[in-house]
Amino acid sequence: MKFQIKKNPFLVALILCLVPIILLVPIGSFIEGEGQIMSIVIFILISPVIIILNWALFHSYHELSDTEFISIFGYIKIKIPFHEINKVGFSLNPISSPAWTFKRLKIEYKKFEFALLSLPKEEVLFLSELQKRCPQAEIRDRNGNLFSE
Repeated sequence: MKFQIKKNPFLVALILCLVPIILLVPIGSFIEGEGQIMSIVIFILISPVIIILNWALFHSYHELSDTEFISIFGYIKIKIPFHEINKVGFSLNPISSPAWTFKRLKIEYKKFEFALLSLPKEEVLFLSELQKRCPQAEIRDRNGNLFSE
């Protein structure tokens, strides 16, 4: 079962605005006739980042398979077997996590590992399906209360 993720409009607009800006920098330098080499170097260095972010923008989702939770964020793929999931909740910690939202889904698994991910659009349905597949896990709602259907 696939779940689309929520995307913060500010982050989406920022990524989408970077594309024309990056394309206009070398064009502008050729028109002016100055700084052509530098603008080409900047274009070459920044283009891969823009391509990766745009790919992630349109290719990010969560999936619940028969045996594991799968999170896709562009080229990043996280797989967590259901039997390893201990706790599911929410976090406002923005550090080192690929996500399109500021509030994040926090999945704790194994002994001390965790993943911070974008929120699914259908949070209640997602948590309900996850609870069916991970009866051993402590699943909390947005308010920190134990989740119950």
